Amino acid sequence: MKSVYLLQWQRFRRTPVMVVSFFLLTVLFVFTLAGVDRNQQQTVSTFANESADEEKVKAWIGQLNEEGEYHFILKGEQDVQNELQEGRVNFALSIDDDNFQMIVATDDPRRVSLEGHVHQVFRNELRLREVEEAFDDESFRNEVEEAKDSPVLTVNTEALAGNEEAFIYDNQLQTLFGMTLFFSIYTMMFSLLNVAEEKRWGTWDRLIISPLRKWQLYIGHLLYCFTIGYAQILVVFLLFKFGLGFDLGERFGTMLLVIGCYAFAIVALGMLLMGLVKSSQQLQAVIPIVATAIAMLGGAFWPVEIVTNDIVLFFSQGMPIFYALEALKGLAIYDRTFQEIAQPLSFLLLFGVVCMGIGVNLMERRG
Repeated sequence: MKSVYLLQWQRFRRTPVMVVSFFLLTVLFVFTLAGVDRNQQQTVSTFANESADEEKVKAWIGQLNEEGEYHFILKGEQDVQNELQEGRVNFALSIDDDNFQMIVATDDPRRVSLEGHVHQVFRNELRLREVEEAFDDESFRNEVEEAKDSPVLTVNTEALAGNEEAFIYDNQLQTLFGMTLFFSIYTMMFSLLNVAEEKRWGTWDRLIISPLRKWQLYIGHLLYCFTIGYAQILVVFLLFKFGLGFDLGERFGTMLLVIGCYAFAIVALGMLLMGLVKSSQQLQAVIPIVATAIAMLGGAFWPVEIVTNDIVLFFSQGMPIFYALEALKGLAIYDRTFQEIAQPLSFLLLFGVVCMGIGVNLMERRG
């Protein structure tokens, strides 16, 4: 087993291009899509309706920009429409004298929090106007502003992690976890091609009649694929945590266990695919299809929480990346304990055992 394992590392040393390529692609995608500045304002293209008063719209823009999390820029309606049509922005805001409307080109998880912010600003302002008109008191607004600056009570609100309505979206962590797990699928599954190639060349048959036992051959190959995939995920996480300041929470040690369970599940899935296909060429064609399908259904490209299609949600429950993301985000965002993420980890292990058993059985029958 040890000799087979070390042989794979010698092959890696001679041809490290594939693993290095997927590592660099992971870093590039995460850096490009997530960025490194967590305090960067989100720019929102805004335009006024034809019937709106320009001064009132500017007043609304000023109030919307007070919080600082978003930066609303007033533009011409045609300019905003062009941005939406060309895909430069996913959504925009239309403002009337006392109302607003979100213009959505493509669904974006950031739209939910943005719309909540705009709705709150409009609701508070319109309530103030109603009270001013009811009591005819011009000093009422000043009193409210003073009360905001020096509140009698300070209330801290926290969302319950187990509540589906309390979904917390973190673009950086979603991108980091999703892209890292996605590209690691390619690394681990393509590493298993060595087994298919050895069977095609006849090397596998010669190894079987050697003093090595068959289970040692399997474990040597699988352990290498597991190690290379685990190392890739770990290095990416360490790079963005300590090098670029991504906040991965205080449970990084538990994350190492999650990575291990996920890597085991993917390696096992690779064995199942090897048992189903007839040649290494077919495996090379199947891997990108399977990897992309797993990532799309499992929530690597976008949060599953924003998906409303029941069919997609049903199939997502069978994707290993779904449970890995659930566990990782539970640790990093919701600060869950090991006991709270035990269920997704159990599924990953069960998934791996089933796929491994079926895959090895199919390969032995074919062999």
